[in-house]
Amino acid sequence: MSNNKRYQKHIASVFQLLALMLSCSLANAYEFRSACGEISTQPVTTSQALLLIGGGEAGSRAEKPATAWLLEHARGGDYLVLRAGGTGKQASWACKHFGQQLNSAAELSVDSREDANDPVLVNTVRHAEIIFIAGGDQNKYEDNWKGTDLAQALNEHLQHKPIAGSSAGMAILGQSYYSPADQGMTGSEILNDPYHRNSNDINHGDFLLHPWMRNTITDTHLNRRLSGETRHARLLGLLARTVADQGFEEDRYGIGLEEGTFLAVDKNGLARVYGKRAYLIKSNGLAPENIQPQQPLIWNRDGKAVSVYTVKGDKRGRGELDLSRWQGFSGGQWQYWYTDNGYRAFACKKGC
Repeated sequence: MSNNKRYQKHIASVFQLLALMLSCSLANAYEFRSACGEISTQPVTTSQALLLIGGGEAGSRAEKPATAWLLEHARGGDYLVLRAGGTGKQASWACKHFGQQLNSAAELSVDSREDANDPVLVNTVRHAEIIFIAGGDQNKYEDNWKGTDLAQALNEHLQHKPIAGSSAGMAILGQSYYSPADQGMTGSEILNDPYHRNSNDINHGDFLLHPWMRNTITDTHLNRRLSGETRHARLLGLLARTVADQGFEEDRYGIGLEEGTFLAVDKNGLARVYGKRAYLIKSNGLAPENIQPQQPLIWNRDGKAVSVYTVKGDKRGRGELDLSRWQGFSGGQWQYWYTDNGYRAFACKKGC
């Protein structure tokens, strides 16, 4: 037998052992489900890519083209869906529609800090070329993943491999993120009291650290109505708190996506929008005039407190958005958001 064949046989044995270890470990602890394919021993070329998804994407017209964009950054790779609370159907969907572009697809539910520090589980994450963080409850992700070996593996991954996050998964991909332990707050609650009890779980720079999400907080399901409200006002409140918490010496940013919207960001920080509508908002170097507990937020600055770039996406990917500089945008239009008296005075100069 040639040395090359001996080496290939040895590598195959290693992966068989890894698969056996994974099967045993997962059977006793966390939930793992393979949807198609097996681990490959062949190297796969990858590049950094970030796909933010506003939730409600299943069956949307942009779901397939946006996913195809993501997979192009690791063609032939292993696709791993991360969740908490049990596995789902995302990996099976990927197999059905993109089986020829993937080597394998699987789902992994990580539901404790002990699991998130398990070396076999973490090694599985490190071997994946594509990570998809599913929707659910970002507070579970924060409680069970933050500060663990899994979080370290994810931070290593996102530096040079593609990663996606939908809904709760998108929330934790912002370097600033909102992770409510209890009921999530509405826009009226945070604008009428920026330190509302449900706003205590706004965090900064302590979890996932994607370079294009620096100084950025995200919000999802922007067009979903709760008690007659959408989440546009909440996004302004989250940005106001980020400025208050982090300071206004640097610009702070927010990204809000409607349901069925995908923001695709390449390795150079250049982004485009698939699906419905994206809102990219930034402070203009000026802090709110009034941001105090139990007082309405005042952030007016002559009606120009926050600049907002809106892009209506399509199934081909629309707009040219340079997140490395947060300027030079095209394909959409600028507007301003502000308030001079909490929620009742929240205004979008050209409409949300």
